[in-house]
Amino acid sequence: MEDFKKTHKKWRNFLIFAVLVVLLLIGGLNFYQSWSRTKEVNNEISQLQEEIKNLEKNNKEFQELIEYFNSDAYIEERARLDLGLKKDGEKVAVIPKGNETADTRSQETQTKNRSNLTNPQKWWDYFFN
Repeated sequence: MEDFKKTHKKWRNFLIFAVLVVLLLIGGLNFYQSWSRTKEVNNEISQLQEEIKNLEKNNKEFQELIEYFNSDAYIEERARLDLGLKKDGEKVAVIPKGNETADTRSQETQTKNRSNLTNPQKWWDYFFN
């Protein structure tokens, strides 16, 4: 009978130990999953904070652009460039793009002709023509 009690006690201790080990493994697994989720959430939070910083920077740049577009300086610049307007007392000179006048053609011809001259002849033309 004592052998039965000793054997029964050993099995009972082994069973209690096994249950504790299983509970410890389950607790450790739950702890690991919780830690893993927390780490993922923290990474996502840091990414979102970085995105918020970038969006705030872009927002600030857009606000500055809006302020510039609403300013008198921008309106004046656009009026000068697009509408050809000027302030009182200013004189406007319009230089055509791509349209060559007879004047520019004659200047080009003179420049080409001068390239064939010797250096003393160029000086003579410079001072006396």
